[in-house]
Amino acid sequence: MTRERVVIEKRKPLSRRESLHLMLEQKGICACGCGEKLQPMTEGVIDEHRVALALGGTNDLSNRHLFRKPCARKKTDQKDTPAIAKVKRIEARLNGTRRPRKPIPSPGFDKTMTKKFDGSVVRRSQEGKA
Repeated sequence: MTRERVVIEKRKPLSRRESLHLMLEQKGICACGCGEKLQPMTEGVIDEHRVALALGGTNDLSNRHLFRKPCARKKTDQKDTPAIAKVKRIEARLNGTRRPRKPIPSPGFDKTMTKKFDGSVVRRSQEGKA
């Protein structure tokens, strides 16, 4: 069974006209729900995708929002990054390209000793080995 590799659409910057359209559509308020007014000159405004491109989103204007910079960082760190990492893990598992796990380093234990049921530790006897 062959798996198709999905091509992720590249991010396309918004034109001034598209930015203005989104600003008017959002009534000048940040799309995160914080209720803050967007102030492009002082703090900066970032356009974010509702559904990230890596998760199958598109560059359509209907998939875009305007955020204040701190809100955009928060959305990316808390929602998009973990979701994208999960998609990559699942794809790696399905494609068989998962990284092999490293063994847990351990100091080991003394194989000449044994632990009895009463909890005491004694040296193994050589009688049972032939």
